[in-house]
Parts: sequence; C-alpha cells; structure tokens
Amino acid sequence: MAAKSQGFSILATLFTVVAFCCMWSGSIRCNFLKFVGTDSNGEPFNMELGLWYYAFYTWVVQPSGSGFGASFYQYGTCVSYESYTQVDPTWKTAQAFAIITFLFGLFTLVSACVSSCVTKCYSGDDGFVTTHGWQAPLCLFTAICQGLVLLFLASNACNSKVLIGLGGRQTWNATFNESCSISTGANLTISALVFWFCAAVSSFVAHRFEQKEDADDEAEVADVAAKKAEEGEADAPEQPVAEPEPAAVEAE
Repeated sequence: MAAKSQGFSILATLFTVVAFCCMWSGSIRCNFLKFVGTDSNGEPFNMELGLWYYAFYTWVVQPSGSGFGASFYQYGTCVSYESYTQVDPTWKTAQAFAIITFLFGLFTLVSACVSSCVTKCYSGDDGFVTTHGWQAPLCLFTAICQGLVLLFLASNACNSKVLIGLGGRQTWNATFNESCSISTGANLTISALVFWFCAAVSSFVAHRFEQKEDADDEAEVADVAAKKAEEGEADAPEQPVAEPEPAAVEAE
C-alpha cells in the first residue's frame, strides 16, 4: 500500500480504537448521568446512574478522639438496579443500541486492526488490498447507533423519581434536582460518536486513495510492458529477404 492510503488506514484504526474505548467506558459504568443535590447536612451530593447499574454510596463517619468526627457519603461500587425500578421503553431502546454498538464496534475494531497491519491480503481479481469499501459505512452505522444510546437521557432515568429506594437508607434523606444532567458516561458516549465518525471519514479516504494508487500502478505496469515490447521489436535482427526464383522458360 502506498504512503497516503496507509497513513489514512492507520489513522482510521486509531480513531476506531479510541472510539471503542470511549464507548465501552461510557456504557458499562454507572456514571452516565447524575442528579445534583444535597445530603441531610446540606453538603453537595450527586447521585449517578448508568444504563445497567447505579452508583451505591455509603455513609461514612470518621471517628475522632472525643467521639464522632466528620461524616460524608463515600462511593462504594456499581450495583444492579432494584427489581422495582421502572425501566421505560426509551431506556430499553438505549440499552438495545448500546448492545448493537458494542457488537458492530468490536467487529469494526478487529477489521480496522487487520487492515492496518496486513500489508498484502489477496482479494480475488482485485489484487492486493488493505482497505475495503464497506468499512466506512460500517463505522458510520456504528456512529449512528452510538448516538442513539443518548436516548437514555430522555428516559425516565432522567427523572428524580427513579431514585426512590436506590442507594441505600443513607441516601433517602438527600434531596436532588428534578431532572438529571450529563455525567462522565454521557460525555464519553458523545466522544465515541465523534471518533466513530472520524474513523468513517478516514476509512473512506484511505479506500479512495488505495483505488487511485492501484489504478496508477496498473497504468505504470502497462506502460513498462509497452515500452519493453517496443524495445524488443527495435532490437530484433532483420530477417533476410528471399530472392524470387527465376521463372521457368517456356519451352518453344
């Protein structure tokens, strides 16, 4: 592969790797969105939710020499939602697109890595190719699915009523805003969307460059073959011309 197509192919692979990492980190954790609020002591306290899990907090009291000291909420771990948590269709749709994005993103990642690492991959009558025309549409489709994961922000998960019973008894006395705001997971999802789109553009450009380079190589090979043929004809020794035999004299 020539320099331009190889460079764009490697760039598409880098975009794909970053997009996949952002997608995975944004969807699997429990910090996709957050509710800003205050705890029972009037201190700022945020409750974070994810597509599949929510952040569980514990109430920590620091002991001191004279008794109890400062108390605060401490993040514990990501836990599954309770059975009574109402998951509306929009929430389920976001989860479905998160799964679709993961499957297509994984396939895109593997194909991009193979395309950038393998320099000669036979593809039938098309010769040796390292990019494919379907890679750019695949990245674009993955980007669309990635964007639809943001439907989670339009589900009932963004209503503070979903927090009832979550987080343990310690968080029940906290007060939160009625609607949510985006958190780390949503920001990573938006970043993944951008990187998937960049990967699609880079893959498209790489494939176009490779097609042009292959056409130029074929034209160059044809020119070289034509020149060799002309040189062969010029260097060939001249064949002696046979003299015509004298015509037989007719008998008188």
